[in-house]
Amino acid sequence: MARLTFDDLYHVSFTSLGAAADDWKEMVDQLDTLATDAKDGMVRQSEAARWAGLTADVTRPFVRKTGKEFRDAHTEAKAIWSMLRDAHTDLTEIQSDLKTAVDVDAKKSHIRVTGLDDGTVSCVAVGRQGDTDQETPTQAREREALESRINGLIAQADEIDNSVTRALKKIHGGDSHNFGHARYDSLDDAQAERAVELARLALEPGQAWDKKLTGAKLAELKQLLAGNRKDREFAVDFYRSLGPTDALRFQQYVALGAPEGCSKAQLELAHSIQVSMGETLATATHRPGGKDDPHTAFREDKDYLGKSWVTELKKVGKGPLPSDPWGRADTSGYQVLSTLLRHGKYDKEFLVPIAQDMVAFDRKNPNEWVWAEGPDGDTKFRLNLDKKGGPGWDPIPGLLEGLGHSPGASTEFFQGSTGGGKDDGLEKLRNLDYFLGDKDGKNHRWYATDATKDVLGGVGERADYGKEALGHALESATSGRAYDSAGPAKDHTLDQAELFSTVVKKVAANPDLFKGEGGLAPIAGSLGNMSAEYMHDIQRVYAGGDESGYYRDTGAAPDLGGAKAARVLDTFLGTAAEDPEAYSTITHARQAVTTEAMRAAIEQRADGESLAEVGARASQAGGRIADVASGGRADAIAAADDSVQKVEEYNEKLTQTDKWVGRFLDLGAGYVPIAGDLVGWATEDIREAVLGQQLKDPEEAAKQIEENRGAYVQDEGERTAQAAKRAFLSAAKEAGLDPSSSDVKGAADDVYEATRD
Repeated sequence: MARLTFDDLYHVSFTSLGAAADDWKEMVDQLDTLATDAKDGMVRQSEAARWAGLTADVTRPFVRKTGKEFRDAHTEAKAIWSMLRDAHTDLTEIQSDLKTAVDVDAKKSHIRVTGLDDGTVSCVAVGRQGDTDQETPTQAREREALESRINGLIAQADEIDNSVTRALKKIHGGDSHNFGHARYDSLDDAQAERAVELARLALEPGQAWDKKLTGAKLAELKQLLAGNRKDREFAVDFYRSLGPTDALRFQQYVALGAPEGCSKAQLELAHSIQVSMGETLATATHRPGGKDDPHTAFREDKDYLGKSWVTELKKVGKGPLPSDPWGRADTSGYQVLSTLLRHGKYDKEFLVPIAQDMVAFDRKNPNEWVWAEGPDGDTKFRLNLDKKGGPGWDPIPGLLEGLGHSPGASTEFFQGSTGGGKDDGLEKLRNLDYFLGDKDGKNHRWYATDATKDVLGGVGERADYGKEALGHALESATSGRAYDSAGPAKDHTLDQAELFSTVVKKVAANPDLFKGEGGLAPIAGSLGNMSAEYMHDIQRVYAGGDESGYYRDTGAAPDLGGAKAARVLDTFLGTAAEDPEAYSTITHARQAVTTEAMRAAIEQRADGESLAEVGARASQAGGRIADVASGGRADAIAAADDSVQKVEEYNEKLTQTDKWVGRFLDLGAGYVPIAGDLVGWATEDIREAVLGQQLKDPEEAAKQIEENRGAYVQDEGERTAQAAKRAFLSAAKEAGLDPSSSDVKGAADDVYEATRD
């Protein structure tokens, strides 16, 4: 088939295609009338006639066939109209997106878009006013992203064009005297049928699968999946037609057929299919109306993969898939499924039962998950094709990543439990306890992979992807947002707050569990993010309950241990702060909430209260958090093999997490819910207060900690006090007070003293 080019898509008018679709709709209506008339008139009269003999025996079947052909003609016309209608809608939308990319986004970024002979485009940066000829890394990423986006739109349009062409040929068939050879209600039907047809090529016995599903056909399948991964009708048809077994077998073949050492193009193609299949599965299993109606029971209908499909998937998941084409060790269904769960946001009605079943099986069969090994001990094969996350033989990290993107499912999963059934042979155990330890400090499954052989031959460090994935899942469960989402913060539910409380207490009770060799385990970054999410609540605890109302209500408050809460938080925050990324996040969040508390204190000042009193009261909680975090940083630097390098890591993360303030405060949302009117004046103040006070000279800081840790921590307190004083002056100015007045300056000095003390 001829390829649709950039110039074709940019310049063509789809008006005539739309008109053709309208004409075919009229034809559909007319043929429907004719078919109905033929059935109710000619055929019915023929059947009812008192007619016998040779003529009747010949004519009556002919009349029946003719009546059927009218209905078949209507079916064929309707299918043609469906193809033209959907093609017009989809291509018009893609063309609009293309023109926005070229005429708006490219021009705004000073990028020239040029069509190439192969139909794709090349994007080149052109003169930017005042810029040098040298393209910055940010500009290069921007240009590459735009080029990829435009070429993706062209490929999507080309696949639609090819899909319609194939479908029209099937609809018409090869017999000019017979209507209705193929029936499609939409373009999605035709594309799903083609995708299943291509996938099944790999599953046919005989010749090696990659000889049947050639590179060109694999690329076609990749485009079909990528273009329809969010389309419910396509997604349901694709997975329902393949069924759980064949869907997982196909994904296994694609993953194991792209080992390390193959070409970059092959690996990228296989990875794209894996990502799209995961997102397509998320679409296919999403319950209509489920987001807004959590009490809606499972309905088995054509709109999503319901209970029977999930039941079959569980059976496939726990058993081995048929041997792969290379004859290596059998791979279980759940091992392959977990590579798909990494991608997409899943409905809790699908993901929670799967997660429960996978964890129950994991508890019953420890070390069950096998890895594939080539005939000569070759260990380059992997199921997970992501650059991060490990090779995928242990399916639990993939499951946790899926929970990390699916907050409704993650909260319900960690609140739930496995075992305790009449026939399952397991003690009832809360899922959170299975990963972080039960009341007796046992069942730390979350680090069990450290002792498991990695497909790439390593242990320990290479198993940290499981800890990182657990952190992502816990972030999602405690915040109500995907861990990598920049969306607005939400008020916390009771379940979310309770989970956060439990995580804090478990870390505080056994901090050594979270410390890996050479530093805090990869879960630490997530502990920092969760701390930021609940920073208003944390500061409220340190403020003794905050009857003053300086800290805003962010939904259900966590129960952090009553009178012991501050000591629990000291251990938790101090442990998290031993990681540079977590320290940076906690520091930025602490400064942001302290700044907001300062403003609230000034605005809510009661009659008779001095500025110094309210300012000191609003600063003390943040000062204690800073002191605790500084202690954690000092401990990490002191314990490091290269203390200078460790200080540099802290500086680097402080600078990188500076983006955190802009990304979330500028949006008026994020990990720390900041009031909208605070954003404008506070953002730069928070940035400068943190970076100006917390960045350290690596050589000096390392030497100071080695010689006198107490002096280092005292110096940190001095810097924190200066930052608090700055925040108070900014808040006073925002409240309409004169920062240069003696009252305000005196109060700022008192804030400094209170924070330092």
